[in-house]
Amino acid sequence: MNSGYLSLILLCITLILFASGWKELYVRSISHKGMLLFFALWIVGSCFSVTIKQVHIQLVYLLVFAISLVILFVIQGFIHKLHLLSIGLLLGSLHFLLHQLLEMDPILIVRNSDWDIALLLALIAVVLQRNALEQIAAISMGYLLGDMYQAGIHPVGGYHQLGHSTFQDQWWLSVFTARTMTIILQAAYTGCRSMIRSWIERRGGWRK
Repeated sequence: MNSGYLSLILLCITLILFASGWKELYVRSISHKGMLLFFALWIVGSCFSVTIKQVHIQLVYLLVFAISLVILFVIQGFIHKLHLLSIGLLLGSLHFLLHQLLEMDPILIVRNSDWDIALLLALIAVVLQRNALEQIAAISMGYLLGDMYQAGIHPVGGYHQLGHSTFQDQWWLSVFTARTMTIILQAAYTGCRSMIRSWIERRGGWRK
């Protein structure tokens, strides 16, 4: 599959899920209007770019940067913000490191190097952060930083490219996977807790 198609497919799947009532599970704190605005800006941003000197920036990159800033601003507490920034820096460094490792040793690639990296970062994000907005912000900061690292050492045609199709595919795959995994884990945890509680209550009833 050519780069860029995956992000559009996941965007469409997300729209369908939200229209089916899954929004409250994925991003409860964002309104429907806010989500529609995001989708519209993403589609527009993926079609346009700006060039500043030797840096070619897709507008999607600026959108992800704006989302990260807004979430950081909304979060209460300096320590909390610092913790989220540290997770973003960690994900960004891992993004760059994994790219370099897979370039040096392609035998580690399972199917597609970009998808492998996106799934690994999603797994790490789920382990480190499970709040919806903070998870999205951490992943976003990680990709902003990682893409900047990559653009700095791998210019294309003399330009440092930020936010292009590979960045979009990876961002969508990581965010979608992280949110889905979080929902599944929370549902499994709630189910197991209810089952254990019911079992303990039954044991207590038998003893009486």
